[in-house]
Amino acid sequence: MGKKKIGYWLKEGKAKRIEISKIEEILARKYDCDLVPMDGEQDNLPRVDAMFHKMSDLIFDARQGKRAAIDQLEKFMKYFKAHEGLPVFDPLPNIETLLDRVLMMEAVQKCSNTCPIDTKFYSCGYHLVESEDPISINKALVAKNFQFPVICKSRIAQGALGHDMSIIFSEGGLKQVKPSNVIVPFIDHDAVLYKVFVCGDKFHVVTRPSITLNKLLSNNSQINVYNFHSDNVSKVTSDSSRVQEYSQDLCKTYDLSPLSEKHMALIPEWVKIMRSVLNLSLFGFDVILESASKKPVIIDINYFPGYDGFENFHEILSDMLYQAAIS
Repeated sequence: MGKKKIGYWLKEGKAKRIEISKIEEILARKYDCDLVPMDGEQDNLPRVDAMFHKMSDLIFDARQGKRAAIDQLEKFMKYFKAHEGLPVFDPLPNIETLLDRVLMMEAVQKCSNTCPIDTKFYSCGYHLVESEDPISINKALVAKNFQFPVICKSRIAQGALGHDMSIIFSEGGLKQVKPSNVIVPFIDHDAVLYKVFVCGDKFHVVTRPSITLNKLLSNNSQINVYNFHSDNVSKVTSDSSRVQEYSQDLCKTYDLSPLSEKHMALIPEWVKIMRSVLNLSLFGFDVILESASKKPVIIDINYFPGYDGFENFHEILSDMLYQAAIS
């Protein structure tokens, strides 16, 4: 059968964060496979038997007009076309859905519609801003039964801009909203976020702090807008000083109860449906529970997340890659 080669493309920071050396060690020890970096700048990309990547970063940079990223992306697209049938985690066209928040929210709704009623999760809905007029924006929000506060995000769900968000408390705060922003309702959820990491048919759930408005509103009764960076709210690897700063206003840092057994039992069905609709193997999604009803709402999907806290992630990913390589 010969020695198998597994290719990968990751930015240096991403490779370091997921501890790529652990994947390399497992593939070598368990399967006698080589892990091969696929440098898009080299003249000829090596032939591999399976590949994984986070080219959402490369796609984003190419769309920002970065020449090196454009050239690398074109080279990879030619490579995939020339090696049709190569197992790739994940195909580039499938990733596109998660780079655009409108497409992503529509995908969440499609997944929700596919869910049987007894295992159903929900979408929070959205409004795509097409005007700079606060009055027109407010009318559109009223028509969709959105009530303040709402959250404003960039339509682009990638790069630093994709994590810059605002909580808008009144019509006056709509003055800073720009066309192509996406507005979603703020749903009370006891300031707890559940991150579901998916790797093939396996998943893991971690509990993270989320946004609570009580302290923010008590300290700023006249506030119209609060700007924040989502990475500083719930990521375990965020800079501690920034986390502390945001936590004082936004984050709940106590009583982070794990997801209930009732809801945990639903996740396998959710993962199955989302894998089918998205046609992806490496992704994560964020779930909140509406405070009053405990209704589960999926508010975000990310391609190839950090997998922080996912036990045996390196082994699971290595197993998936090897099985794809020999299939």
